Amino acid sequence: MKKKLLLSLLLSLFIFTLTSCGGKGADLLILNWGDYIAEEVILAFEEEYNVTVKVTTTDSSEQMYNSLINRTAEFDIVVPSDYMIDQMAHEDLIYKLDYSKLSNYNENVFVPELQAIMSSENTQTFNGYYIPYFWGSLGIMYNKKRPGVEEAVLEHGWKVLFEHDLLPQGSKVGMYSVSRDALAAAELYLGYSLNTTNKTEIDECMNLLRNTDYDAWGTDDLKIKVSRGNLDVALLYSGDFFDAYYADLEAEDGESSNVENYSIYAPTNANNIFFDGMCIPKTSTNVDLAYKFINYMLDYENSYMNAEFVGYCPTVKEVFNTITNDYEGWGDVLRINAYNPTLIVNTPNSKYEVYKYLGSEIYIYIEEKFTNVLI
Repeated sequence: MKKKLLLSLLLSLFIFTLTSCGGKGADLLILNWGDYIAEEVILAFEEEYNVTVKVTTTDSSEQMYNSLINRTAEFDIVVPSDYMIDQMAHEDLIYKLDYSKLSNYNENVFVPELQAIMSSENTQTFNGYYIPYFWGSLGIMYNKKRPGVEEAVLEHGWKVLFEHDLLPQGSKVGMYSVSRDALAAAELYLGYSLNTTNKTEIDECMNLLRNTDYDAWGTDDLKIKVSRGNLDVALLYSGDFFDAYYADLEAEDGESSNVENYSIYAPTNANNIFFDGMCIPKTSTNVDLAYKFINYMLDYENSYMNAEFVGYCPTVKEVFNTITNDYEGWGDVLRINAYNPTLIVNTPNSKYEVYKYLGSEIYIYIEEKFTNVLI
């Protein structure tokens, strides 16, 4: 994997600089996740169109939503996750895209398995409002150094998050402190839909979470705790895992044995497949420029460069095919099944879902119930 920690540090400085000063012609304001776009791509776009790109970072789709509602800035592009795109479309916060303005778009541009998901019943309500950016799945990050942990995770999957006696004695388990994701873990374990609105089923999941003894609740810190051996098992998104993995690969002097200590497994029998998408919010004052940027990111060279830096699974078919056939440069990453969601999609009898917006009533109900779980 060619992602460099130095580039990550430069990007942080770059984002700060762009946010702090002006320059060039028009401004393009992007709201994105941290370390989720290549500096080289932005610089090339700025030079080609004689504009300044200003990137603001956020920690969650919910923060993106609040930024649009509160109009913290007149953002031209936002990159929320699938269910939040659904909510933003429902609430008329984003434009339906005019594909005639995207010369690099065609109906075959994306990975076929992703395209099928985008056309499925769960995503019909917000089709046409986004261009997929990266995609991935939920997984179980685990400590390979503790004897028996890897075997238990690979054999029992989601069960190890709730039946701790399946793990070696003394194993420590972590769970996401985010309501939708913790709920998803329980739903995957109990066999319920990730989009259930049945309050009886939601209650059962919440009771399961409340009655399971976890050694840690967290978000980004879970990946660090597993990678350092402070936890043996934790629920994680594939992207969170690869953040830790790439950072350890690019440790000081380019040497690190720590990546040999942990891995991630994405169960294929039941899982969540997520995608983040580029959207044009109605706060935009540069809609035409936003289209130019989205179109730029659909170009093969730019998409590849971005995937190489970010390190998540690309959505553009040609880039995906290049990377998944490049075992010399990407081999270690490709051997980790959580990198490639097509492995889940193409597994016989697999069951996977994309989160969708469940409505304000169910959202409030879930939040209230989860607050009691964490007490």
